[in-house]
Amino acid sequence: MEPTKLYGKANNSLDEVYLVQNPALGAILMWEFVKGFVRQSAGRLPELPLLFAVLPIVFNETLRTVMSGTNPSSGLRLFASKFSRDQEVLLTLQRRMLMLRPTSLSSLSIALECGLLTLNVTSASVDCTTKRYPSRTPLAVRELGKHADKLGGWCGSLTLQEVQAALRIGF
Repeated sequence: MEPTKLYGKANNSLDEVYLVQNPALGAILMWEFVKGFVRQSAGRLPELPLLFAVLPIVFNETLRTVMSGTNPSSGLRLFASKFSRDQEVLLTLQRRMLMLRPTSLSSLSIALECGLLTLNVTSASVDCTTKRYPSRTPLAVRELGKHADKLGGWCGSLTLQEVQAALRIGF
């Protein structure tokens, strides 16, 4: 999905900046991730650290393109194995997570404030409070949301340690 369709901007060189600096979009993507996770995990809730991987993965065009071509039933391990020839993409994920941490925190804050997500502070688990999109959500945002939902489903079928190993990240 091209960011110009999301924001109507004409300057393609700034498209990634518009994506990355939009915590409201990030809030919706985190909500979609949690929905997918809960659906796949039979009620187990995602732990807070997992949400810091959502934006760096969904906002990355290379990862998003490969994600589009991977079936939901294939799983996170098969998705990660598609980068065996270009390991740099996954190896830089940890750095992107650190760089996007402020945006991820802002997105999480918006999702909590708007009531899309709830946080259990004793278990550090996150749940979604609604199953329907907020009113007037653009179709382009919903398309990005499908990627976050798929990622959540993949992570929901694995433990936190298995996700870390597959993506080569640490929390």
